[in-house]
Amino acid sequence: MKKLIAPITAGLITGFCLAATIVAAQAKATEIIISQKGKKFVPGTVQVKVGDNLTFVNEEKRKRHNVYTRSADFSYLKIRKQKPGDRDSVTLKNAGTAIIKCALHPKMKLTVIVTE
Repeated sequence: MKKLIAPITAGLITGFCLAATIVAAQAKATEIIISQKGKKFVPGTVQVKVGDNLTFVNEEKRKRHNVYTRSADFSYLKIRKQKPGDRDSVTLKNAGTAIIKCALHPKMKLTVIVTE
């Protein structure tokens, strides 16, 4: 009986520690607000961590925006056309640098530097 209890106890402790680590990692995620106003991303450059969330907020009164990137490692960073007042979030999945643009306003540019 003692031979069965030790492995079960070790497994439970390991599982608990893993779950606590996952919860702690999720709790550390930060939301970064990216404003779209005056045909600009504000701020124009952000440094964030993997797991953080970028929230794009269209603060224009009449203009729509369409967020995208051509950075291959960040192809998931695409947001539908946003109407004024819309807000959409994306969780960053990997480290690297992405250049974000607006398909409707080509001069809009955001640099996102993602670290581990």
